Amino acid sequence: MAWLGALVLFVGAILTFAVGGDVGTLDVRTVGIVGMAVGGVLLVVGIVRLRRTPRPTGARSSSGVIRGGVQARVQEQMYRTSKGKIIAMIAVVIYILSPVDLIPDVFLPVGIIDDGTAFAWLLFAIGQEVTRKRRSALAARER
Repeated sequence: MAWLGALVLFVGAILTFAVGGDVGTLDVRTVGIVGMAVGGVLLVVGIVRLRRTPRPTGARSSSGVIRGGVQARVQEQMYRTSKGKIIAMIAVVIYILSPVDLIPDVFLPVGIIDDGTAFAWLLFAIGQEVTRKRRSALAARER
């Protein structure tokens, strides 16, 4: 979901800042702003889901407690993204979407480069976390 959010946010930014005019009765900038907002929400939801571990599917006792089993052991060994990194990623999404920047966008191209750098770090961090989680799941299943 985080990748979809990043894509929608990127397309929305292009429509907002690089494409002008109207398509039929729609203003392209308005569509871009809505796309950026939707992309931001999808990104935040996807980032928060990185911390989640899969639900165990082992045998349950009558009290609802999972009894042993491979899935319970796999869940204990799964990689979870740290809260600090999740907070940093959400802060970057807010920074990209907010109109307030460290370097205002009127100082081209440097004003755009800071948002682009933040977006590139966000994509790198999401990719790194997804890769770590997949490797952890594969290693836990092999044990």
